[in-house]
Parts: sequence; C-alpha cells; structure tokens
Amino acid sequence: MREEQFVQLDRNRALPLYCQVSDFIEELVKKGDITPGERMLPEEVLARRFGVSRPTINKAITILLRKSVLSRERGKGTFVHSGEVRLTLMQELASLHEALKETNTRFRTEVLQLEIQKADRHVAGWLALRSGTPVYYLKRLRYVEEEPFLISESYLPCSMFRLFEEQDFAEHSLYAVLEREYGIPVIKTERFARAVKALDKEAHLFRIALGEPLIQLEGVAFSRKDLKVEYFNTKIRGDRGVLSTTLMRKRKHE
Repeated sequence: MREEQFVQLDRNRALPLYCQVSDFIEELVKKGDITPGERMLPEEVLARRFGVSRPTINKAITILLRKSVLSRERGKGTFVHSGEVRLTLMQELASLHEALKETNTRFRTEVLQLEIQKADRHVAGWLALRSGTPVYYLKRLRYVEEEPFLISESYLPCSMFRLFEEQDFAEHSLYAVLEREYGIPVIKTERFARAVKALDKEAHLFRIALGEPLIQLEGVAFSRKDLKVEYFNTKIRGDRGVLSTTLMRKRKHE
C-alpha cells in the first residue's frame, strides 16, 4: 500500500466516510493489492491519503479488526491478517485466550471434558504428586475464525481448587479463573515444544488427515513459591500455528 497514492472518497454518498475507507481497504486485501502479513501505514499517513481525519481512519481500522481483515500486535503495529496464528513461546506469559483477545482474533472455546481422574505416573511426575492422586482433567477445543485450531488438556490437583467443575471455561481463561476465584496466579510456565503426527482422535477433531503435522506444547504452570498448579499437553495444527520468540544477544563487558 503506497503512501503517495491519494484516494478520492465520495462525500455526497449517504455511506459514512469511515465505512468507505474500510470498504476500500478490504477490497484491496481481497484483490491481493495488499498482501497477508503486510504492515498497514500509520493512521496519520492513511488520513492524509484519504483526505479525512485521523478519528475517521481509526473507526475504519476498528471495523476491519472486528472483521478479522486486519490484526494488531501490541508494540508492532497493524497488519493484514495472514491466516496464521502466532503464539509467543518465550516472551510475555499470557494464556491463548488473552493472546487472541489482544490481537482481535475471532475465536471460541468448546469444553469437551471436565472430570475428576486419578493421576497416572506421567501426570503425577509432572505435578510432583503421588500416583493416583485425584486431579481435575479439563479438555478444550479452541476454534479460530471458526476452524478447529488447538486441543488443550489440563490436569490440576483437586486439593487446590474447590468446586472447579462449576467454572465456565468456555467463556473464561483458565489462568484468569485460577487467579480471580482461587487467588492462585500463574506466574511462569515451563514449555517443551516438539513436532508430532495427528492420531485418530486429533485428526477427527481438527478435521484433517491422519498423520498431519501438529505442534505439541507440553509442560507445567507454576504459581508463587514454585507451586505446580497445572500440567498441560496442548496440540496445535501445524498448518495454522506459528511459534515466535525473541532472543537477545548477551553483551560482553568491555
């Protein structure tokens, strides 16, 4: 989208100027004149280009964000939606629920299972519990833009969370519930990423072929004093998910 181009809007139309601007930008995206992942020009530049005020441009951008034509990344800018979902792996800790809300991505959560189980040796080992200790098992399926995107399995010690099964995890973030309802904030996680193949149940839920690549994130969430509160096993569609990270070079003292 070139800065020097000027667009003449029809000020005699009944359609508000901000709607004309949003329609024009959306049409450019549909035609491929603005490519997925491309960063939008600053609002003040767009205001000059369209010959309107900055609040008018802001209204137009808001419409396009709500329609998921554009997405916004905090501290980076506004971009044409690429169809991929970026998840930060080693940056600021946030739940997927929070991360998707931050980028104005349209999503919903379906709770597939919520029950009490006895921790097997694998789960017990992650949570530093005895094998057979009662744990809550929470399985959720996340849809992004109405496509199944992520399967999340969480195990939490029953002794820490009274009436856990009465919480609404279709509408609320797990980590937000832990902090708000139980006073147990998640302050760090250890995550291990690996590539795996979709098995029968996963392929069915994701509506993909058996054996398609998935990204697995497995690990444990900690609260204060290194208290382990959740073991998680998350599977993400390999054709839609992108893990991003920022690495800083350590400077030697001169």
